[in-house]
Amino acid sequence: MRWMITDSGLGGLSVCAGLEQSLSLKNMGQGIELLYVNATPDDRIGYNSLKTQKERIQLFDQFLNAAFSRYSPDEIAIACNTLSVIYDETNFASTAKVKVKGIVDAGVALIDENMSKYPDHKLIIFATETTTEAGTYPRLITADSRAVSAQQCPGLAHAISNDASGEACGKLLDGYVEEALQRFEVKPENVFAFLGCTHYGYQAERFKILLKGRGVSSRILNPNDLLVEQLVSNGQMRQSSENAPLRIKFVSRYEIPQAEIESMESYLKDAAPSTLAALRNQIVVPDLFTLN
Repeated sequence: MRWMITDSGLGGLSVCAGLEQSLSLKNMGQGIELLYVNATPDDRIGYNSLKTQKERIQLFDQFLNAAFSRYSPDEIAIACNTLSVIYDETNFASTAKVKVKGIVDAGVALIDENMSKYPDHKLIIFATETTTEAGTYPRLITADSRAVSAQQCPGLAHAISNDASGEACGKLLDGYVEEALQRFEVKPENVFAFLGCTHYGYQAERFKILLKGRGVSSRILNPNDLLVEQLVSNGQMRQSSENAPLRIKFVSRYEIPQAEIESMESYLKDAAPSTLAALRNQIVVPDLFTLN
């Protein structure tokens, strides 16, 4: 069975790493291939740098059609909030022949469960421009809009990918945290910090530190972990009768820069050796976005 995991960059590698860990621990990896396919066309051009939503949708649709034609996955997991919120608008979504699971559903479930459990908490949704502009989470969750602050974080994912020290991330996030808190009529004492981009989980502790520095207690909500749990527990990772160990591959249209690889090694460390090995042995396919 081939499961294609995709993200606009390397944030979704945390999902791939989580699947590697979970499948290995449960002895469920037999005959399964995790194929991580980077949906970003170029190191200098990401979805959030495109000017319109229409351009983003067209690019992602082009990618999905080309990747599906080339690799024929049995199922697809979109480990990316930016891409999950625009997936339903693609032509691929209306004709998809396989099941496609997006991270947004996991995110909504995570928010609703926790806001119900702790009604005194406010919610800050930290996300990319595309995710925030789409208004997907505020629209789908059950929380009162007055308890929610949706915060765009331009450049944060790139900073996290390129600097594992967290210094670059901290400089950006300091301003974003302040902006997010100012949207509330009264500064909250307790908040949920929802990480609406798969990259953000790599620096989750920094969100807590910056909020604490402003006198705000926080609980981190990371949908990456719940997506892994859902994929494995729902039986979607069907085992094969093949007598073959779990296989992981990493594919990208461009070569991932060494600085990003080193950052991922720092974040994932010894937790997911096969995922990191796949990244180091990346398969570069220049015509990845072109139909065969």
